[in-house]
Amino acid sequence: MRTEGRARSSAAPITAPGPALTTAPLAVLVDDHTASASEILAGALQDNCRAVLVGKRTYGKGLIQSVYELSDGSGLVLTVGKYLTPAGTDIDWEGLHPDFRSMPAPQAAGEAVAACRLRRG
Repeated sequence: MRTEGRARSSAAPITAPGPALTTAPLAVLVDDHTASASEILAGALQDNCRAVLVGKRTYGKGLIQSVYELSDGSGLVLTVGKYLTPAGTDIDWEGLHPDFRSMPAPQAAGEAVAACRLRRG
């Protein structure tokens, strides 16, 4: 996962400090209610060839917003950045597209993860 703001920071992507707990293929269930943090996690697992996404296209909430209270009691919401998957996919509005519409057989999920790893080199 990475973030991009107006300054387009070139900070290194966030990575896990150690190896994965399992090498078994993972399936993440997603639908049009999968948004924000859960959507970002699903996209990171998909981009890193750790999981296949199963279900419907996700909501598409990829903006980072800050809320400011004004002196008259009203508020102001500003978009200050957006979340991108590790491969640079902007999930805002478009969402993530699942690999499968329904739960695949374990072999099919494993083959999809293996194909992802081959594409990444």
